[in-house]
Amino acid sequence: MKPTDEELIQKCLKNDPAAQRELYDRHSAMLFGVCIRYARNRQDAEDIFQEAFVKAFNQLGKFEFKGSFAGWIRRLFVNYALNYYRYDKSHRFVDVQEYEAMGDKPVQLSALSTEDVLKLVASLPEELRIVFNLVEIEGYSYKELAQMWNANESSLRGMNFRAKKILKTKLESMGIK
Repeated sequence: MKPTDEELIQKCLKNDPAAQRELYDRHSAMLFGVCIRYARNRQDAEDIFQEAFVKAFNQLGKFEFKGSFAGWIRRLFVNYALNYYRYDKSHRFVDVQEYEAMGDKPVQLSALSTEDVLKLVASLPEELRIVFNLVEIEGYSYKELAQMWNANESSLRGMNFRAKKILKTKLESMGIK
């Protein structure tokens, strides 16, 4: 019988290398996927992944066993990836009236392979890619993001809208509607 995450964490806190390896193996694929979505390129994703895992192992003692470990470590990786690219606040945003007038329609990506979707999302400008990932893939609300970044919700909505608009244009150029 495989040990639970909680059992592995307890062993990791006692510096058990076999438990550390098993915890790493159990979550690394999902966590590298998080890094790929936020990184500019594969090298950056690998750097983020390695540094975030070191940070995660150093912070295992802070995990309170409330909720899932996968959720806790995923959030840690998302936060680390976001901090990896601190960008300036001078980005242009879509005007709120323009955003509301155009409507927020979902982007249809189901016709593409996972690899193609990742490439398409990776082609977005950095700030738009980050907001799109956080809202559409990670499931954060605009309110949560606004609090995390001390930003305006409508600006974040505008950024996500621009990301979707770019994706829609690219999909249409590929013959996908």
